[in-house]
Amino acid sequence: MRHFPSKLIALGMALALGILPDFNIVTAQQPALPTPAQQYTVNDLTPAGSTTSTAAAISGAQQVGGAGFTATTAAGQPVVIHAMLWNGGAASAIDLGAGTATAVDAVAQVGSANNHAALWRGTAASRVDLNPARWEQSVASGIGGGRQVGSATRQVLCTAKKGKCLDGTKIEIHPFMWAGSADTAVDLTPLVLGFGAGRALGTDGVQQVGYGQQVIGNNAFSGAFAVLWTGTADSAINLNPPDSIESQARAVAGGQQVGFGYYPHRALLWSSSAESVVDLHPAGYTSSEANATNGIQQAGTGFIGDVDAPTVQSHALVWSGSAASVIDLNQFLPPGYTDAAATGIDASGTVVGWASKGPRDNPANVHAVMWIPGTSGATFAQSLALSQPTVVAGNGVQATVRLSLPAPEGGANVTLTNAIIQPSGATGATPLSVEIPPYVLVEAGQRSASFNVNTAVTTLDGFNRAYLVDLQAAYGGSATNATLAVNPPLYLSSLAVAPATIAGGNSAVATLALSGAAPTGGALVTLASDNPAAVVPANVLVPAGQTGTTVVVRTNAVTTSTPVKLTATYGNLISTTGTTTLIVTPPPVQTDTVAIQRAEYIVSKRQLAVQATSTSQTARLTVSVTATGQVIGILSNRGGGRYDGTFNLTTNPQNVTVISSLNGRASRAVTAK
Repeated sequence: MRHFPSKLIALGMALALGILPDFNIVTAQQPALPTPAQQYTVNDLTPAGSTTSTAAAISGAQQVGGAGFTATTAAGQPVVIHAMLWNGGAASAIDLGAGTATAVDAVAQVGSANNHAALWRGTAASRVDLNPARWEQSVASGIGGGRQVGSATRQVLCTAKKGKCLDGTKIEIHPFMWAGSADTAVDLTPLVLGFGAGRALGTDGVQQVGYGQQVIGNNAFSGAFAVLWTGTADSAINLNPPDSIESQARAVAGGQQVGFGYYPHRALLWSSSAESVVDLHPAGYTSSEANATNGIQQAGTGFIGDVDAPTVQSHALVWSGSAASVIDLNQFLPPGYTDAAATGIDASGTVVGWASKGPRDNPANVHAVMWIPGTSGATFAQSLALSQPTVVAGNGVQATVRLSLPAPEGGANVTLTNAIIQPSGATGATPLSVEIPPYVLVEAGQRSASFNVNTAVTTLDGFNRAYLVDLQAAYGGSATNATLAVNPPLYLSSLAVAPATIAGGNSAVATLALSGAAPTGGALVTLASDNPAAVVPANVLVPAGQTGTTVVVRTNAVTTSTPVKLTATYGNLISTTGTTTLIVTPPPVQTDTVAIQRAEYIVSKRQLAVQATSTSQTARLTVSVTATGQVIGILSNRGGGRYDGTFNLTTNPQNVTVISSLNGRASRAVTAK
């Protein structure tokens, strides 16, 4: 049989790789939305610093899922998915380390890390490796009542005859159950149903659900069929509806199992037998899947359009036991969100999943979200939106809170709070402050009100990356939040001069750099020198979009070496100053190079003849005895740097030295003739 994979599972696997399917939004006809039995408010759980996130499951006050973080701060680095644990809000996020968290109960969390099934108890350090012995890879997909379920895969040597098995190995995929450690692993493969492969996806501690597959050849499997277990492989029950070509059971609670069957998929509800199946597929949707249950309600996803086409739309759904009871949770999303999926539901009816703020093929659009139910007809804070998502410290934005219904008589005072979230690795005092009013009044009959969010810089120390501000608006027993990224202000980061030492009368070049690109209109930097030996302009403009510029430094003549401090200052909010030192020196003493071509003593005439050259045509060359320094005489300048002379001496000086008035000198032995 052909196996039709679940689009939601494919989406989750793609998120783990940092990629989402190539879906686009279309204007397909929307199903008619019934008047909901209750209202929902939406909380965005996306952790600070993450690039994408999804929530997979919920149990009481805790939620789990995954979030993507860049491997380094450099642009273009790969995204690494981390398992996340929340306690009701984005600011409560606990990073469980690289991996994914797929399920949670009151005690622990499960998922996978390093391709092994993993169990956590609230911290990354608590991770327990559940991978069964002799299995290569595994994942834990469900937890409840001290039991964990999932699946494991491995490659084994074939026992088939030669030529029947590709490369001599085959893949095995088996469902497993654990009780907190790898050595408690129980293989749930439902051989009693004729299935030699499968996966366990959910458990409430009493029952386990998943699917089985027939092994129809080496590395070949049939489609999936929903299976229910009660602790052992032999207890397996086939939940596949009689006329369905495939099915999966994904979650179980209180004797109720949910999943999907048929093709296109239809959300299904069972009560422990194939015959008990209830079709939850709502009118107006092309296909649907149920992903979670609390024993009373069911949560899942409805699709509009072909799930294998890029134009499919995804809607988060919640049911109360029948197709007609469906509530489309997309209607409660804040403006701008387009697609969503529901992946978990707890006893209170709170639902978790993900929502996409724009095309979901861009992981940055995907947010982990939580839908919190409220009383039907109640007025509560439904959404909080910002006029812009980022701001430079020292500037402000406008925030708008929206209520679920018009404010009652007298208006609605919405309580406002904020929390500054330090980036990972940041130490020291928070370099900024945020000011918002303690509350904002939504006038009677109105649904929204706006207020200002002002930021200020307190220090530039350590302020080299964005800080996130979690803004929260609370009213009617519910709270909604928005995240503002506050970037550091532009400041002068360095000032340098080259060359660092220069003779007076020449020019040097000073280079100044800003922490970022200059704004529209440019950045005006003030310059100063503490000594007239070096002169700079009063200011220089860094052009818009540029991160720095250069300045010519003129110098004047000096008689002694003179250090000059150059200063550059920039900053409207907090001034930053850079300094550098330029040493101005007197002009260098001029020197020449002297060479002796002839030094001969004519014995018969007692005369010394000397011929020399200088690189200077105006130098004065003096001849002396090398040994004593006694001056013999001055050479005549013959032009072109040539000099000569003949001197009467009673004895041969043996060696002579020619010294230039420009400090050049040379010595040579005297040849007797």
